[in-house]
Amino acid sequence: MLLETVSKNGSVNAANSVTAVHNNNCDFYKWSEQMFLWVASPNTSGDYSSGTVMESNSFYTVSTSVDGVRTLIPHEKGKLISAVANAQKNDKLFADDSEEGQATDDVLMAQNGSLIYYISMVNDVYAQYLNGVANSGGSVSGDEFPTTQDQLDAIVAYAKTQGITVKDPNTLTIEIKTSWVAADELKNASNYITMDAIVPTYDTSNNQKWSPNGSTQKKLAMIGIHIVGTIDGHPEMVWATFEHVNNAPNLEYTYLDTENNTKTHAADTGNDWLLNGDSSSSTYNQSHMKFCNSNELSGHKCDELNSIFATADNTISASNTKMTKPWGVANEGAPNAENSTPAASNSEVISINNSILGQLAEGDLRKNYIFIGATWTDSGAAPTGTSYSSTNTASGVAIGTSQLANSTMETYAQNGAGYSQYGSCFSCHSNFQKPGLKPADLSHIYSELLKGENQ
Repeated sequence: MLLETVSKNGSVNAANSVTAVHNNNCDFYKWSEQMFLWVASPNTSGDYSSGTVMESNSFYTVSTSVDGVRTLIPHEKGKLISAVANAQKNDKLFADDSEEGQATDDVLMAQNGSLIYYISMVNDVYAQYLNGVANSGGSVSGDEFPTTQDQLDAIVAYAKTQGITVKDPNTLTIEIKTSWVAADELKNASNYITMDAIVPTYDTSNNQKWSPNGSTQKKLAMIGIHIVGTIDGHPEMVWATFEHVNNAPNLEYTYLDTENNTKTHAADTGNDWLLNGDSSSSTYNQSHMKFCNSNELSGHKCDELNSIFATADNTISASNTKMTKPWGVANEGAPNAENSTPAASNSEVISINNSILGQLAEGDLRKNYIFIGATWTDSGAAPTGTSYSSTNTASGVAIGTSQLANSTMETYAQNGAGYSQYGSCFSCHSNFQKPGLKPADLSHIYSELLKGENQ
């Protein structure tokens, strides 16, 4: 992908998901990169003080769940977006909870003592799709997320009957989940995309339990983002993730050099990572604290809803995080049908990072965020929840970077460096008991948002 014109912190157009070319892995990766550059663009080209596209009225914040119902909160000028410290998202293998934060019920803290905060959003196409499914009387089908021009036209037409103009229709439906840290506690906050937001506060006097005691305004710095969206022929959605380069050290990984020889990149070192203070330690990715949700009120130390409590033998404190699969694939085996080795897959992702970051102007804030990978299914088949391997090639397995995780959102669910059958995004974002492509099979927020639209 070549940027036509380049300026520091310049605006980038969204990818056209309706006509997206996707003949190979790299095409999906290019789509992912362009969507990141778009949502992370400043509203006014060259000026991040104007906010980002994801903060604009092209997007809506997804509320937390109240009695099984969520609502979409419009982004309005002068109105701050709210974040949460963590709550469990829906993992159909283990639980029925559905929230915004970690892939488990753990809470993450940076080495500087700041909690990690999370915000979920959807774009205007997703919002009007929901509205149409709930209220159009069938003109907008809820069978699958839209992937075609005809499906998009029906959404746009219905929105017009409500006096609404969809601003970015060709993006199709997009969900994003972002992770943030308090900017005022960073040594180098100028290297991060920032946003003022409302965050929860806690009574921190007890190092075994923090009780919620209100909220406050903070400037937050973005450290991670999942971008999930439909493209032509893929109602299961493409699941991509990015994170800040200073988040956490990588374990060793292999790649191909310019002569196609396999090389090994040694594990990262140093003690000044945001999420790791001792990269030489063999103890990592072990949670120090959890979030008390409604299903755990009878659990150990969990006697107050929305409180944070220490795990056994720990205090509420930062843990050491490492990326066990730095570029979204296991350290052995074939990650997808196009790449016979982890080195080949890693090299594709590294190459597109080098290309995009090399094209951005010096000082562009987006140069500080790296693409970890993206996953989808072959021909848009209903995901089975499992990942591709040489012995698991059936329709519906996750391909691309098929063991994808983000250090800020799947921190404690990376499944080590080796292959895990249920090691992809689709292990949670699928109806593994009866694979399907209904929106509720794929999206944790869809059904509860639809209830909100029906009220």
